[in-house]
Amino acid sequence: MGNSEDQFSAKFITAFKHFLYSFFIYFIFIIPFELWKKATLRLAAQKDEGVLNISKINSRWPFLSFLKTFTLDFLFDGIIFIAYIAGFIFAVTIWIIDGVFSSFSYTMVLVYFSPIAFSLTRDIIQIAILPFKKFMSWVSKPAQFMDLEIKNK
Repeated sequence: MGNSEDQFSAKFITAFKHFLYSFFIYFIFIIPFELWKKATLRLAAQKDEGVLNISKINSRWPFLSFLKTFTLDFLFDGIIFIAYIAGFIFAVTIWIIDGVFSSFSYTMVLVYFSPIAFSLTRDIIQIAILPFKKFMSWVSKPAQFMDLEIKNK
């Protein structure tokens, strides 16, 4: 019985350390910066690939494809990227105007966590448009590949 209690104690300590690291270190300090870094890399890749060039879009609905790419890929990544830069300038401006360091601190905390909010918003919008994307995919199929049941009467 002592062996299982020792194993439980070891597992409990491991679980407790994992929780503390995952919640207080990873979620609070690492995830916001990693999301910002990923948005920055996606923006750079968009520039290299030229995905916002409407002449390179070969879909059936080029303007809708452009709007989707502009809104969900470029705009959200751009807002996430510029949030740290503009947020710092905004926080310093508030500090200078108010003369209170706590205003600067609160603004910087909000700016630091803004990539989480923008990424979550972007993901929710992408999930919301999935039925529309599925419909567009279905409409673009040739008739012989559609799941149609046609009976001659």
